[in-house]
This record gives sequence, structure tokens and C-alpha cells, in this order.
Amino acid sequence: MAQELIVGVIVAVAVLYVAWRYMPQRWRKGLGRVHPKLTQAPGCGSDSSCSSCGSCGTGGESPAQGLEKTVAMPHSRH
Repeated sequence: MAQELIVGVIVAVAVLYVAWRYMPQRWRKGLGRVHPKLTQAPGCGSDSSCSSCGSCGTGGESPAQGLEKTVAMPHSRH
């Protein structure tokens, strides 16, 4: 019984997170009346001071930038 309850709670939290993540910004603004933090867009780049990964291009050069290499694949014969 306890396992089913724990799994149910985990699934409910996951469903709520996915629903919030893909919720339109217009709906999210309505949640600002409940708590101001709920109006922020989720994910990387939602914070204007985000520079932890650099993947959005605003936080400086990405650590992985310049490491791409072309790899020659051997041609297989059929």
C-alpha cells in the first residue's frame, strides 16, 4: 500500500511539472497571483543572469565550442 502511494505521488508531481512546463505564458501569468515565482518560464535561459552553461549564447562562450571534429567513417561494401 505504501509503495503505491509513493508511486502515485511521484507520478502526480511529474504530471504537474510537465503541465506547468508546457503551459502557455499567458496562463502562467495568472499564477502570479498565487506566487510570483510561478510566472517565470521554466528551463535553461529563463533567468536573465543565466551563464552557467553558455548554451543559449548570452552567457559567453560554451565550454564545448570549438571541439567539434569531422570524423571520417569507413565506407561499407555490400
